[in-house]
Amino acid sequence: MYEAFLERENTRRVSLSMHEMERRWQGLRERMAEQNIDYLVVQSQQRAVGGYFRYFTDMAGANYHITAIFPRHEGMTILTHGPAAPSAPVAPPPWENKGVRAAINMPAFPNVWWEDSWDADNAAKVMKKTDPKKIGLVGLGNMSAALYENLKKNLPHVEFVNATELVDELRIVKSEEELKLLHAAARMHEIDWNLAKEIIKTGATVSEVFETIRHGQVLQGSEEQQIGIWLGKPGGTVYHQMNWGNTCIRPPFTKGTVIKLLIESSAAGGYWYDLVRYLCIGEMQEGLPEAMEIAKEARDIMAKNLKPGMTAGEAIDASNAFLISKGCPAETRLAGHGQGLDLVERPVMLHEEPAKMQAGMIVCLHPTAKTKYASASLSDTYVIDESGAVPIYQSLFDDNEIVVTD
Repeated sequence: MYEAFLERENTRRVSLSMHEMERRWQGLRERMAEQNIDYLVVQSQQRAVGGYFRYFTDMAGANYHITAIFPRHEGMTILTHGPAAPSAPVAPPPWENKGVRAAINMPAFPNVWWEDSWDADNAAKVMKKTDPKKIGLVGLGNMSAALYENLKKNLPHVEFVNATELVDELRIVKSEEELKLLHAAARMHEIDWNLAKEIIKTGATVSEVFETIRHGQVLQGSEEQQIGIWLGKPGGTVYHQMNWGNTCIRPPFTKGTVIKLLIESSAAGGYWYDLVRYLCIGEMQEGLPEAMEIAKEARDIMAKNLKPGMTAGEAIDASNAFLISKGCPAETRLAGHGQGLDLVERPVMLHEEPAKMQAGMIVCLHPTAKTKYASASLSDTYVIDESGAVPIYQSLFDDNEIVVTD
C-alpha cells in the first residue's frame, strides 16, 4: 500500500487522499443499495467534461475511451487501451489504481467499427459472474453508443437505468479537499491574469498571448488549458480564437482594439476555474465601462439569489429583471454553471435545472450586459454559502477592472 502511495507522490503533483475516495465510494454504494443497483458503469472519452470517470477513480480521462465498472460490494474493474491478454495490462499503472480490483486492456480504437463491441463484451463477462439484476449507467452523454448498445445486447435480462442523478446528488456538493483544489486553481488563474496584463499590448499577437499563458500554466501543473480571445474595434468585426482548433488571427494588436480574455483551465488535480476579463489597447472603449458596471451588478444579483434552497431559475429571473430595467436584453446564453472535475457541470444556470442550491456547491457566474454601445460579461468561480454565492478567491475576484494597456 505504501509503495503505491510513494510512487504516486513521485509521479503526480496532486493525488486525492484515500479518505476522499472512500468517502465517495461509500456514498455511491449507499445510494446503489437504496435503488437495488448492482453495478455502475461510467466511461470517459475526453478530459474537459469527462469528470464522472475521474470522480470514481482519480484518473484523468484520455483521448481513447476508458471505462470503469463499479460494483456495489467490491473493487472496480477498469477497461482501457493496451495489449490484450495473455499480456499483463499496462494501463492504468498499479500505483494509480485506487479501489481497482482488476484492469483489462484491449488494443481497441473508437474509430475501428469492428472493435465496437470489445469494451461491452469484456464488461459483460465481468458483471455476469454475479448475475446482476440492475445496472446503472452514468453520464450517458459521455458514453459511446457502441458501449451502450452492446451492453444491452450482452445482458438482455438485466434492467438498465440512467444512474447519473444518483452520482450528481453526491458530487454536486464539494468536500473540503475538493474546495482546496478549486482554491488552488483560482490562485493559478490569478498568476495567469497578472501575466496577461503584462503581455497584451500593442504589437503582440493572439498566438504569443496563448503560448505565454499556456506555458506558464503548464509550469504550474495545469492539466488542461482553455484560453480564448475575442477582439475587435467598436463598430467593426469581432474576431474569436481559442487556443485549440484551426483559427489563427495573425495581425498584431493595434491601438483601439478591445479584448475579451477567457482563461478557463484545470490546475494540478483536475479542478477548474472560469475567468473572464477585459483589456483595451491604447484607450478605453466608449460605453464599455457602463456595460461592465451593469454586468457586475447583474452578477451580484445572481449570487445573492443562490442561497441554499433556491433554484437557478430564481437567480436568472432576478438578474434578467435587472438587465431589462437597464435597457439590456435578458440573458439568452448560459448565465453560469457548476464546475469541478468538469469544465461545465451541474448545477447549470437554466430554468430547466432541477437542483436546489446547497452549501458547498460550486458555480461560475457570467451574465452578459448588452447596451447600445457595448457588451460586457465577467466570470469568476463561487461557492454556495448561507448568504448566497461567495467568491472562492476574493483577491482575484476584486481584480476585475477593465485594463488599458499601451
